Formats: sequence, C-alpha cells, structure tokens
Amino acid sequence: MSGRANRPQHGLGYRTALAILIAVVTLVLLSGCTDDQSEPEFNGTVLKGAEPSPPFELTNHVGQAISLDSFQDRVVVLTFLYTYCPDVCPIITSQLRDVQDQLADDGSGVEFVAISVDPERDTVEAAQDYLRRWKIEEEWQYLVGDRETLEPIWESYFVDPYADDSGEQVATPEPRGAVDALSAAITERYLVIHSAPVFLIDREGSRRVVFTSPLSPEEIVQDVRTLLR
Repeated sequence: MSGRANRPQHGLGYRTALAILIAVVTLVLLSGCTDDQSEPEFNGTVLKGAEPSPPFELTNHVGQAISLDSFQDRVVVLTFLYTYCPDVCPIITSQLRDVQDQLADDGSGVEFVAISVDPERDTVEAAQDYLRRWKIEEEWQYLVGDRETLEPIWESYFVDPYADDSGEQVATPEPRGAVDALSAAITERYLVIHSAPVFLIDREGSRRVVFTSPLSPEEIVQDVRTLLR
C-alpha cells in the first residue's frame, strides 16, 4: 500500500519537470524570435518612432501634381535643392546620383525626390532643365510650388532657407564631368542659404533615417537596401 501511495507523487514530479522544460524551451524560442525582429541597424541618424512623414502636394518638373502618397510602396530618398545653386546642391545631386547608380536593379523600388527651396526662380521649366543637365530627368522628381505652399513643408522637414541678396556674381553650375554641357550664363543672382538634409522614407510613408553633409553614398545605399527588405 505504501508503494502505491508514492506513485502519484513520482508522476506529479515528472509532469512538473516536463512543464518546466517546455516553458524553458518556449522562452528560448521566443527570445530567438525577438532577436530576429529587432530594429535594423542604420548608418544615418535614426528618427525615433518611425512617425509618418509630413505630407506634401506639389508640381513636378513636367507639370504633374505629385504628393507623398504618389510614392506608395517605394523607398523615398528626399532632399532640398534649388536650380541656381552654385555649391551645395550640385554636390548633393552628384552624390545622390552615385547612390542611384550603385543601387542598380534595386533602384526600381526607390524614388529620388528634390523639393525646391527657391519658389521664385524654380519654375517647372527650370526644374526640368536642371534634371536634364544631370541626365536624371527620367529617374528623379523635382517638385516646385509657391512660397505659401512650400514654407510649411520646409518647416516640417527642418529646412529653413533664406535669400542672400548681396548681389554676388555667381554661375549656374554644370554637372561635373559633363564635357559637352552648355556653358552656364553668368548674371547677378541671389544665393539661397539652406540646409540640405537627405531623408529616407520607408514604403509605409514613415521617416526612418536622415543624413547630413558630408554624405557617404555607400552608407545611403546600405540604408536604402535595409528599408527595401
């Protein structure tokens, strides 16, 4: 009788040990799943919270109405330029064209977008000419608008342009390395002083990463490919 009385206790201990073992294995598996779903690492500055990117609706370089929603399911590389810029903008354009070239086949899932910071001079025609001179007219979107429309967009993307109307003589820049490019006319123009951040917006329309000068095209390419996964 005493032997029979002890059997249930052995059975209970076995079931308890088995339950503990299952719980431990489950925790290990869940831990592994959590690691797999952890936030990816980026080269650029990560914007916490992955909040929706501020919307915009402007006109592109061929006169079409374009909004942020136009780029659904694509990674957007967004920056701010102006067509008469003699220094920063050509550098940014050249570096982002390098990004475009390095992405190769992956580039089909990416949209390169430039928003004007010079509404008085960046007309549809000027934007089209700028992209044509850089030979990126088919791959990029250059968006223009009036000052009233552009100012809240600049503010929401932390861009604060202002005109330096000192009357300095500057030349409209040509793409570097374009041997047969037309000579730029030199005339009295004002400069627009502005920051030139490069934002990466994911396929759900959320700002994820921002780059500031000096840019590394290779690092931007890596981060774009991370968002394409």
